[in-house]
Amino acid sequence: MCSDTEIPEISGATPLPPPQEAPVESLPTPLIFNAIQRSSHLLRIIIDIDKAMTNAVLLQTTEHFRNSSFGGFDLKKVPSEYVQEMYAAEIFGHTKDYFFHHIAIDFLMDEIIAHKIALVNYPRFVTVEVTPDQKISYHFDLSIADALELKEWKHFAFRSPKRKRYKDLDKQVCSFVESRHNQSRRLNYTLVEEDDWVLFETTLLDCKNNPVHYGCRSSFWIKLGRQELSDSLASQLINKSIGDSFQTTSFSGYAPSNQTGECCYSFLVTIKSLIKCGHTSLEVLKTTFRLKNKTDVHNKLMEIFSYRNDISQRQAIVDEVFHLLLSKHRFEVPKHLILRREEDIIGNLSRQPDYHVYKSQEDFQTSVEMLAEKQLKEEIIIDQIAYTENIKVDLKDTINYLYLLSSKRLKEFIYFKPLLERIEETSSPINISTISQAVMREKTLNFIIHSLTK
Repeated sequence: MCSDTEIPEISGATPLPPPQEAPVESLPTPLIFNAIQRSSHLLRIIIDIDKAMTNAVLLQTTEHFRNSSFGGFDLKKVPSEYVQEMYAAEIFGHTKDYFFHHIAIDFLMDEIIAHKIALVNYPRFVTVEVTPDQKISYHFDLSIADALELKEWKHFAFRSPKRKRYKDLDKQVCSFVESRHNQSRRLNYTLVEEDDWVLFETTLLDCKNNPVHYGCRSSFWIKLGRQELSDSLASQLINKSIGDSFQTTSFSGYAPSNQTGECCYSFLVTIKSLIKCGHTSLEVLKTTFRLKNKTDVHNKLMEIFSYRNDISQRQAIVDEVFHLLLSKHRFEVPKHLILRREEDIIGNLSRQPDYHVYKSQEDFQTSVEMLAEKQLKEEIIIDQIAYTENIKVDLKDTINYLYLLSSKRLKEFIYFKPLLERIEETSSPINISTISQAVMREKTLNFIIHSLTK
């Protein structure tokens, strides 16, 4: 067993206190969520952004147009009414893009979980409209699963796959913990550095650097890799601390730009949390897997060191859990939902160098179909249990999830990935809500394993 080494807790592991501002309850909500049942497996979701918020951003977009060179013309001395009329399509396009990336996606995903909607596959954006009362309305289609009648799954007999008994495996775990502990001594837990995950909040500003509207706030995660530090936003985050703020117009991909490539919006960026990934945190492991002491941590780490037939003990446990749950809960997934998942799987495979080798196999299509059905059944039952057990996700859960995902070894504990594929390799800002569903599923899976093995 490893020595009783103190290993630092990751920075930001405890959710930050709420900002000192007016309570959300005292402010009118600028967003409305409506769900319309289109068929037994299809929901149309309509998200309305109210007139006040829409007009605030439209006016600010117009002002940004006037203060920039658009289409080769200097618009600074042109009346706002003329700019609004001549560039109406462009102004509306910038406004709806801002709302889509910064407001609508997060609100949609949060409401899906809040309303306990059994989402199957990714939400599909349908259209954006302007309602007669000057609201911007976003329409999404959601494929949904049939409700399941859960049995008393906590009382199912479960035999956990055993670890291999090679003596050197314990030494490998100890060596891993010790090496990661030594790495932690070189980390600066107060400053944002290369390879950190950073959570930041953006506030849309007007031309006088005041917030445009109280609802124009959004949060994103970003992974700062070395190759991304030349990016203006990433470079501005470096050497900042939690709570630091700065103003930027560098938000490529998430803020519309004019024809010169300049961002049309100004944001106040505030750093809310950061994750140091170069060490092993006992606190993260204890919290994530409900462990009591370092012996439990050692045994938990053994799950990703003990392999049999190229499958880790952790993967074998997960496979057995789903085999048990699905054998006790028999249900079918509609064929059209499976076909859509197949498209996603093939789309991801096609970006891999060995795709043509896979595709040339005789059983390729059959394997893809079986994988699609397997994924959907596992997601459907895990969501049903999550909603039934009222599993909630907070900032600490997301921090722990990203911490595990960022380690080449520890990410073997992660089974469910977010909507964004290859999240651990992306360099773009990620909407905070796009991670929530995967974090909820992962937390539920760990809850199930704990319940069946305690």
